[in-house]
Amino acid sequence: MFDQDSAQCQCQEHERATFDRPILFLPLILVMFASSVFLFTSAEFPFGIQFASLIPYTALVVLATFSAQRGQQPYFFECSIVRRNLPRLARRHGAFLAIIVVLETISLQLCPYLPASWLITIGKDGSPFSITLFILCLGIAFAQIVGNRSLLECAHSELHTLA
Repeated sequence: MFDQDSAQCQCQEHERATFDRPILFLPLILVMFASSVFLFTSAEFPFGIQFASLIPYTALVVLATFSAQRGQQPYFFECSIVRRNLPRLARRHGAFLAIIVVLETISLQLCPYLPASWLITIGKDGSPFSITLFILCLGIAFAQIVGNRSLLECAHSELHTLA
């Protein structure tokens, strides 16, 4: 079984490239940036911002987890090791999405109690509140991406060690 899985693993033998698998990742990049428009249009609905932010967040996580950006190891959906770990990655992603929704909900509930200087937009950058919330969500995404890549790396190295 281990020899069959290691023979089917394209992740290790694939030559790394900066612009890897554009057919898969260009639509993700487009979705990530285009869906940020929903953040502005859904702000008036209850939980609109929270749910609209999940689309670009998911696109970012998938893109950074599986791509070979900056010479990192690419991971392929066709790889049997990756396929075996997809349910675990999906559960982790659900937990991180819940964390994002809770963080944004609490933050938006605290808005009336913040000083006005935190809510006023300064120039084109946005308010300190929105910048802080964005950085917090980006930090959570970074933690998930690093964890996902670590999980996939360990699964690959574990299987290749046993083979």
